[in-house]
Amino acid sequence: LSDEYEAHYRVYEEGDSTDHELRAFYALNPVPSGRYLNFGAGKWSATTARLRNQGWDILSFEPYVSGSSGSEASALSSWNDLNELRFDGIFSNNVLEHLPDPVSTLQNLTAILEPSGQMVHATPCFEYLYEYTRFHLFFFTGKSADVLAQLAKLRMVEQIRDGEYMSIRLARPA
Repeated sequence: LSDEYEAHYRVYEEGDSTDHELRAFYALNPVPSGRYLNFGAGKWSATTARLRNQGWDILSFEPYVSGSSGSEASALSSWNDLNELRFDGIFSNNVLEHLPDPVSTLQNLTAILEPSGQMVHATPCFEYLYEYTRFHLFFFTGKSADVLAQLAKLRMVEQIRDGEYMSIRLARPA
């Protein structure tokens, strides 16, 4: 799958998802002193650079594309580098549905999340959409987002469904 994504992104760029990414970021209720991670940022996204220009301490992570969004100093592509850091909030857009094991990924993200931190993951795949793609491995329909949170040992704080923007906000159990 990693090889397929790398080949795919050599010739294909996603549409501009900046608005949904920004919405996911602000759903974290960020504070100016916090550090944040744009997980699965892709190279086409302007979100990280835009937020950094506004003064936010934000890094992007994208393992499948060289030259990720934002400046080189803000782009990470290795889990080893990521595991050395801690974040007050982590957000993603159109990522969860692509993960071969979303439960373990959420657990790994929890390990780099500050104790009071939260995650917001947005995807239109909280409904059964875009079925004809080999890259969408999961659709989180019905109560499956709640089950995902429970299996990852996280607490569902909020679910938003607003047109094509759908997200979940997760935190450690209270």
